[in-house]
Amino acid sequence: MRVNQTDQAAVGSIDKRLGAVVSEVLGVPRDALHAAARLDELAPLDSLSLAELAAALDREFDVQVPGEELHTALSLAELQAVVEAARR
Repeated sequence: MRVNQTDQAAVGSIDKRLGAVVSEVLGVPRDALHAAARLDELAPLDSLSLAELAAALDREFDVQVPGEELHTALSLAELQAVVEAARR
């Protein structure tokens, strides 16, 4: 899933709960997180870290994020859009 610039503006700031999950799972400081932050630049991503992120998102938001969507979410704004779409 790709979020265009219009969608990014609509997303606005990153949900605090999403930021907390990403910070905890990837082990990055919360203040390093912003909508345009690229997940692969925040921390090394492998299948285990993506599985841990998916499980944490499921616990926090009660959603099941499709694996292929999690793999294609490059920024926090895109990840937020994926989580919001899964909640619908």
